Amino acid sequence: MTEITISKDNFINFLSSFGKDLGDIVIDVRIGSISAAVAKSTHYIHRKIDCGSESSGKIYITDIPKMKSFLSTVKTPDLKISQQGKVGTLHIRAGNSSLQLPTSSYIESQKRIAIVEKAIADSKKNMWTTWFSIPLTHHARVSSEALKPATGFKKVLGDKFACKTEFDADGEEFVIRGGKSETGKMFVRAPLSQVDAPSTASRSAFDKWLPELVSNLPNGELQLHTGDETVLVIEQPSTNFLMIVIDQEYQED
Repeated sequence: MTEITISKDNFINFLSSFGKDLGDIVIDVRIGSISAAVAKSTHYIHRKIDCGSESSGKIYITDIPKMKSFLSTVKTPDLKISQQGKVGTLHIRAGNSSLQLPTSSYIESQKRIAIVEKAIADSKKNMWTTWFSIPLTHHARVSSEALKPATGFKKVLGDKFACKTEFDADGEEFVIRGGKSETGKMFVRAPLSQVDAPSTASRSAFDKWLPELVSNLPNGELQLHTGDETVLVIEQPSTNFLMIVIDQEYQED
């Protein structure tokens, strides 16, 4: 039996930090902590937090929306979550209320995990200088707070917009811009420190998922790795946070 005790608010925030459209997840339980990773066509996120757990194992959640709906109805501050085996019934207890959910051997958010985490392991060995065979030439540190204004793009630009980034090594800034000349553009300029990059700026293109993912960044200083027309890697080694945002074809405005 795998079992954890955790604050309801911390658990909701943990689940929400992987993206709003997440339907399922596998949680890796270790003594004193839980972690999880999801891999989609748009991004990869790994996160770890402390909690009350006295054993190791895994918890498989196949209906996150239903779990969140249940948690929204309870007032108790702490949860106890348990499961016996991969396809065992998931039990969530909050005070006098409880929820039982069936599970499945198929978890959608995990189907790309193996290939992505193999690439991550290779990139870490290379000190984040490559992603698969693509060079990552631009590296720096950036404040999470400096990037988060990009979460306002949707409010200003609407639902349909594309994003582009520019790593300006000489100007020591990372620029995120959304929109088009015909309809309006919004810019966020984040100061960089400890820049390790050639003087030539790198540029990449992303869809509207980039600002949405920025809202999931942890507070504090982050390490950034990217290159020209390739992925954006953001990590915070002290908290075991890692995000990889998948780029799309770059087209001039």
